[in-house]
Amino acid sequence: MKVNGKRYDWSDVDIHLTGLNIELLEISYDDELEKELQYGKGSKPKGYGTGNYKPTAKISLSREEFNILLAYCNKKKISLYMLEIPKIVVSYANDNYPTQTDVLPQVSITKTSNKAAQGDKSLKVDLDLLVSGVIVRNGVKAI
Repeated sequence: MKVNGKRYDWSDVDIHLTGLNIELLEISYDDELEKELQYGKGSKPKGYGTGNYKPTAKISLSREEFNILLAYCNKKKISLYMLEIPKIVVSYANDNYPTQTDVLPQVSITKTSNKAAQGDKSLKVDLDLLVSGVIVRNGVKAI
């Protein structure tokens, strides 16, 4: 690994949606595990308990790529919100660092946001996603 060399940037990101051949402009994903302190006698915590795991994701694509997604749904005779994407694979790779791969399993669309305004040079569509499985970051499961 080179010190002070090229680091990961957008050109190093490869995103593949299983079953679809569309190009994304942006992807963001996060997850959380609820944790809550537990108390006994006194005012100091005795430990903690865990609650639900919650993964979420969002993608942005051009209106043209969104049209390809809609055509795919038409071909499969399925509505947009019933489309199930088995997994989204996000890989980060360049010559200075080893490839890192994150997997978002069992994804479906929950919200679509369109916007067009005077002066826009391009149009994009934002999709909020439900991730029904556990996110795996470079082979490490979140929970």
